[in-house]
Order: sequence, then structure tokens, then C-alpha cells
Amino acid sequence: MERNSSLWKNLIDEHPVCITWKQEAEGAIYHLASILFVVGFMGGSGFFGLLYVFSLLGLGFLCSAVWAWVDVCAADIFSWNFVLFVICFMQFVHIAYQVRSITFAREFQVLYSSLFQPLGISLPVFRMIALSSEVVTLEKEHCYAMQGKTSIDKLSLLVSGRIRVTVDGEFLHYIFPFQFLDSPEWDSLRPTEEGIFQVTLTAETDCRYVSWRRKKLYLLFAQHRYISRLFSVLIGSDIADKLYALNDRCWGRGFGIFKMNYTESSPLAESTAIGFTPELENIIPVPSNETTCENWREIHHLVFHVANICFAIGLIIPTTLHLHMIFLRVMFAIGCTLYIVWATLYRCALDIMIWNSVFLGVNILHLSYLLYKKRPVKIEKELSGIYRRLFEPLRVPPDLFRRLTGQFCMIQTLKKGQAYAAEDKTSVDDRLSILLKGKMKVSYRGHFLHNIYPCAFIDSPEFRSTQMHKGEKFQVTIIADDNCRFLCWSRERLTYFLESEPFLYEIFRYLIGKDITNKLYSLNDPTLNDKKAKKLERQLSLCAQISMLEMRNSIASSSDSEDGLHQFLRSTSSMSSLHVSSPHQRSSPKMKPIEEGVEDDDDVFEPMTPNTFKVRQLP
Repeated sequence: MERNSSLWKNLIDEHPVCITWKQEAEGAIYHLASILFVVGFMGGSGFFGLLYVFSLLGLGFLCSAVWAWVDVCAADIFSWNFVLFVICFMQFVHIAYQVRSITFAREFQVLYSSLFQPLGISLPVFRMIALSSEVVTLEKEHCYAMQGKTSIDKLSLLVSGRIRVTVDGEFLHYIFPFQFLDSPEWDSLRPTEEGIFQVTLTAETDCRYVSWRRKKLYLLFAQHRYISRLFSVLIGSDIADKLYALNDRCWGRGFGIFKMNYTESSPLAESTAIGFTPELENIIPVPSNETTCENWREIHHLVFHVANICFAIGLIIPTTLHLHMIFLRVMFAIGCTLYIVWATLYRCALDIMIWNSVFLGVNILHLSYLLYKKRPVKIEKELSGIYRRLFEPLRVPPDLFRRLTGQFCMIQTLKKGQAYAAEDKTSVDDRLSILLKGKMKVSYRGHFLHNIYPCAFIDSPEFRSTQMHKGEKFQVTIIADDNCRFLCWSRERLTYFLESEPFLYEIFRYLIGKDITNKLYSLNDPTLNDKKAKKLERQLSLCAQISMLEMRNSIASSSDSEDGLHQFLRSTSSMSSLHVSSPHQRSSPKMKPIEEGVEDDDDVFEPMTPNTFKVRQLP
């Protein structure tokens, strides 16, 4: 009991309040440590930001420990700084190990930098995707799949080389790096179905591709909704790219609803691996004209120890915690405030007070920025459906979505029967729109094609087809079937904005590609009612009666002199009236439906009813 009261007396009672500042300044080692602290406090978040913070703070605490041992002769100051140095070192090693564990083979590094990183995919998420796959080599003139023989049991993404796609010996199109090899086949089947390739895929050069086993990938989708939505958008956009390339080969003038002036984009350059290997040099203090401390000073005031406890708590907080950086800055700010109190009232050291005031200012600025980034962003009620359906699943921040919809777009209204676009009359250069409310009807030369429902782009095919060509006209008529409201962007201003936001540009590109694919699928059954169409829009596998494969083959087999859309419509009509299961698709007795729902794609795991799609013959 007497020992406890003596300790408490040393911590509080035996420290008189300062009357004047000390005349002498602290040693050079202390100021070196303070400089390291200032630079370290300026670090950001993320893996490499945390490595930067903990490495510099660790060096700062090490210098402070040396200063306490050599100049101050204070055991408690030395002990606290050494403990904080050890914590920083352990955090640094832990984060460095995490970075080291998220290193991939060269193919995965190229794939991440070219396809996934522009979409804002973090390394841990990509690691889950990569661990479910394998890298496979395909030698020149070897077949990835043979028509009518190879079963559809995986999904593959080409990393290097070029693959030729043929049907019945006729060339269709090429597959280039960072394109899926079998996206149409994947999208034509449900998890409970099995199928056989209806095309032959042959390597024209030595190829390397990343492959996911079908069942394993579906299980990954069931566990991670974000990955499911990501692959849904990537596959849908890839199918649209293949149809554009195929259509461009078949008809330079396009087919029907989509005049496809496809311009192949050049593959992105491979990114160089960025290494971060900080080196900790041994710091050997060489004091001049000084001797080692012979008499250690008394324990410092309680305020000093509480300040160091705050620093320790902030440094120990797990870096995997969602609000880690906010908690870290809060504890640093409290610790710096207590240090200022201690230096002013009990240490009487003006330079310590000034340095900690600088530390406090830097941490408050960072904390203010982090809180500002985490502030709730209010999205208009009318736009919240679009955000939740299209942009939030792909992790577009609310503030970025608000910028996208706040300055150069407007909400417009169409009454029932009014036209959004007239065939061969309305220019496609002016706008891009998403339907918010109501229903629109699309027709071509008097033939009804499909409906457009809320949260779908109205003119995505025209936006994609004419990005490099001005003065084009709509080749379809779009009429409001109900009272409609839609969000409309000025096309020119939207293009400029997306050029300044690379992440949002990639998101828009894939969303438009997915929307085009959905519109092509909807041509299979123009008689769908609202309920079925909304359900169809949420499915990953959209086509059962006329699969994506048959759509592709129908386009390829039509003659150059025929109109592509009429040929495609006739091919769909010829299989109408009676539902006939495709000989290339059958229910799998091995693969069971996955019960766990997936956001925006949860219906993909439900077993398909035998009469899901029926096509009405056009007159």
C-alpha cells in the first residue's frame, strides 16, 4: 500500500507547475526524431501508405529512445519510446508480409494492372479471384475447344497470344489478350446445366490464359456478391465486344438496331512491378563530450504516461479495421495534446511544446480529411435506384456518383406516345440517357423489338457504336409506352468528364457493354411482360431458348447482301411456338443449384423452369 501511494506521489505530487521555460534546448537527436515524426504523420492510407507511416514513426521513436538514454537520462521516456518503436516495427513487418503474400505470377500481375486495377479492385479481392484459377499454356495450332465435342466446364481469360474462332470451318473472329475465351458459352448456361461448344477455338500463336473451373467459380460468386456482380458486368461487356467484332466483319454497314462502327482498342501496356523495400540502417549514437547517464531521473508526470498510452493504442489498432486510419489519427491527436500539456506545465520545454503543436496540426488536418471523405452523401431519391442497381455494386463512391449526376445532366419527362428518337431522323450525337421511371418501346421498320425498363440505358448501342463517328442517326424508333422520366447527359460534356475520371470511365464502359448484351438477349422474346423482364434483367444467364451461341452463329451465317437484323429475327422466329430444348444443353445431375443469393445476380442460382422463354413468330 505504501509502495502504491509512493508511486502515485511520484507521478503527480512531486511535479511542480512550470513558472518559466528552460533556457537550454533539447539535443539534436530529439529534433531529428521530431522531423521524422512530422514526415511520418504526413503519410496516407493503403498498404504502401501504412508502410511509409510505420517506418518513419518507428525511426522517430528509435531516435527518441536514444535521446532519452544519452541526453535526458530518463528511464520512463526511454522505455516508452522503445516500446513504441517495437510496436511500429511489428506493424511494419505485418503489413510488409501482407504485401508480400499478395504477389502473383507475371500473368496475374499483367491481368490485374490491365483489367482489374482500373475498376478499383483491391489486391485482397483480386487475390481471392486469382486463388480460384490457374494459368494454362496453349501451344500454337492446339485447340482450346472443338465444335460439338468439348464440354463447357470452365471460364477462361486470355493473357497473351491470339485465338481464332471458327464454326463449321468458317472464320468468325479473333480473341485478343484480356478478352474472355468462352464468355458466350458461359452466359448461355445456368449452374444446373451442362453444354457443349458450338464453335472451335484454335491458338494462332503460343497462348497463356487464366482459367476458372465452373463449379468453383459459382461457389466464389455465392460467397462474394461483389465478385459476382463484377464478373457479370465483365462477361456482358465482353460478349458485346465479340458481337461488334463479328458484325464489323460480316457487314460494314451494321445490322438493324445497332450500327456497329467498332474500333478495336489497343491493349493496355503492362505495368511495371513496383517494389517497396525500405531499409533500416543501424543508428549508432556517438555522443560528443558526454558520458553515459549515471543517475536516472525521477518518473515523469502522469500526463506524460497517458499520452504514450494513447500513442500505443493508436499504433496497436489492427490495420484491417475499416476505420483504422480515423482511430489512429484520433489517438495521435489526443496523445499530442497531452504532450503539449506535459511540456508546457511540467517539462518547461518550449521546443517540445512547439514540435507537438506541429504534430497535432498535421494529425488534425488528416483527421478532418478522413472524416470529410466518410461523410454521408445524400443522393436524390429519384436517382437512388440507379445508384443501388448499377453503381453501388461496383463500389462507385456516393460523392463520385453525385458529381456524375450533378452538373451536366438533367431529368426529363416524356408523356405516353411521345418519341425519344425517330428512325433515320434523330441524331445520336447529343445525349446518353438512363430510364428512371416508366417503359419505352423500341421498334425497327415497324417491327417491335423489345422494351426498355427502369435502370437501363436508353441509347447505349448508339453511344457505343458512334463514339468515333459524328452525324449518325438513330436506326430505331424509341417511344414512351408509359409516362416516363429519364436521366439525360450531354454526350460531349459526359465524355470530357469521364476522361478526367479513369475509374468511372472503366465502369461506364463495362456497364454500357453489359446493357448492350442485355438488349440483344431481349430480342429473343419481345413479348415478355414487365415482371418477367425485370427478373430477366437480374439474371446472369439471360438466354435459354436462343442462346448467345446461336445468336453469334446466326449473325455469321447470314449473307452480305441481307439485312442483319431481319436475318437474326427470322432465325429466332423459326424456333418459336414450341419450346424445344437445345441438344447442346442438358441439366446436370452433378451440379446442384447454389442456394445462397447474390446481389443483382441471385436468380442465376435458381433452377430454370422448362418454359422460361417462348418466342413469338414475327409476321
